[in-house]
Amino acid sequence: MSQFTIRQRIMFSFAMIIAVMVLMGAIALQRLNHIKIEETALRSDSIPGLYSSGTIETEWHAYYTALHGLSAPAASDRAAAVENLRARHDAFEEAMGRYRATIHAADDRRSFEQFGRLAASVFALQPELIKAGETSDQALQQALRSQVSPTFHQSAEQIRSIIQYNYKQSVASGTRIDDAVKSAQFGIALAFAGALLLAVLAGFFLWRAITRPLDQLARASAVMAKGDFSQRLGFARSDEFGAVAQGYDRMSTDLSELVGQIQTSGIQVNSSINEITATLREQHATAAQIAATTTEIGATSREIAATSKELARAMRDVAGSAEQTADLAGDGQEGVAQMEDTMGRMIDATAAISSKLAVLAEKASNISQVVTTITKVADQTNLLSLNAAIEAEKAGEYGRGFSVVAVEIRRLADQTAVATLDIEQMVREIQSAVSAGVMGMDKFSEEVRRGTGDVQKVGGQLSKVIEHVQAMVPRFETVNEGVQAQTAGAEQINLALAQLSEAAQQTVDALKQSNQAIDELHQVSAGLRDGVSKFKLLA
Repeated sequence: MSQFTIRQRIMFSFAMIIAVMVLMGAIALQRLNHIKIEETALRSDSIPGLYSSGTIETEWHAYYTALHGLSAPAASDRAAAVENLRARHDAFEEAMGRYRATIHAADDRRSFEQFGRLAASVFALQPELIKAGETSDQALQQALRSQVSPTFHQSAEQIRSIIQYNYKQSVASGTRIDDAVKSAQFGIALAFAGALLLAVLAGFFLWRAITRPLDQLARASAVMAKGDFSQRLGFARSDEFGAVAQGYDRMSTDLSELVGQIQTSGIQVNSSINEITATLREQHATAAQIAATTTEIGATSREIAATSKELARAMRDVAGSAEQTADLAGDGQEGVAQMEDTMGRMIDATAAISSKLAVLAEKASNISQVVTTITKVADQTNLLSLNAAIEAEKAGEYGRGFSVVAVEIRRLADQTAVATLDIEQMVREIQSAVSAGVMGMDKFSEEVRRGTGDVQKVGGQLSKVIEHVQAMVPRFETVNEGVQAQTAGAEQINLALAQLSEAAQQTVDALKQSNQAIDELHQVSAGLRDGVSKFKLLA
């Protein structure tokens, strides 16, 4: 059995169990088919035949009783008796037809045909018996005793034998069904017992085929767990456990070789670790020096960057001041131009004012002439009013009203003379004021002309200042760009130094971690040597 695999053994065991189960099912199916046949025969032949034969016997006796009823004295009763006789005849034929459908055996068919012939001989006498009943009761009784009764008794015996036959067939079918059920139960029980026994045997052999090599593997694994790689299983099997044992033996051999190589490599690893440790110490010192130098350079670079930023800020302030100076000079130049325009307009305005004052002096002279004329008119009016008053006095009562008017005219003439004197005084004052204004405006115009010349000189000088300031702004921008470039370069240098310092610090940290890793590797190497020394290898 060792040449079969565990899979094949399991499949073979299941195949045997399944074969027994199939055989058990086939036996049970054959028994059940036999039971079904017997049940069908009982249901379609024996029981219906027994029922139909009993119905035939009952209808046959009812027909015979109906024959005796033909002797009724009244005509109506005889007609009912004849009708009842025919009804019993039809019922009997119907029962005969039902039984005929249940016949399957030849003996049953012969008995049924013999009974049918006896019944037919009685039915052949039915017309004669009906006539005998109509004639007299005595003739009917005579015919019944001589012709019908022997045949009826013989047919009654025949139908009872048919009933007995169907009863026996029913009992036999039931017995056969019981036997088939018992046989099926026995076959199923026997097959189940065989399948159970086979399953137990197959399970036992499988259990033994699995547990024995598993126990050996477990013991060998326990020995290997203690570090002993010197044992080998050496199973002479071709199943799965044989493959596992071969794998175990190969694994033991490989592990033995591996442990030997580890022992050899451990010494080499230890010496390499010592060399790496010395190299890492040198690299750590170099990285520390680089970090210190980088820190000093970074401080100097930061100072340069700070100075460059301050210089750039100062240049920006100077450039801003130059731009503001140029803007202010430009604004001053615009103000000088506006002042020059304003002075020109002032010269024009003074000329206009001088011309207006000349016109005003001329108008004042005209007013003086008019005032002189008004004075003369007032003197003449005063003289005329005086003459009128004299003439009114001369007129007496009739010239009194005109005298009043003359007085009023003289008073008005006096007031006019006084007013003209005032106007003349005012005109003289206006003429003197206009003369003074004309002289003042002439002097103002001369001063404005001299101021305009000075403003033009100042405008030229401001233009030169603006040109010089505007020429200085690009130079300031160039210097500022250079300073900014220097600042950016210093910042880049500072950033690069920061990155270099960070890299140096990372290198130092990495070297520290490497030292820690080397220390751990020392410990691991020592632990590996201790662990490998516990293994027992195959010599």
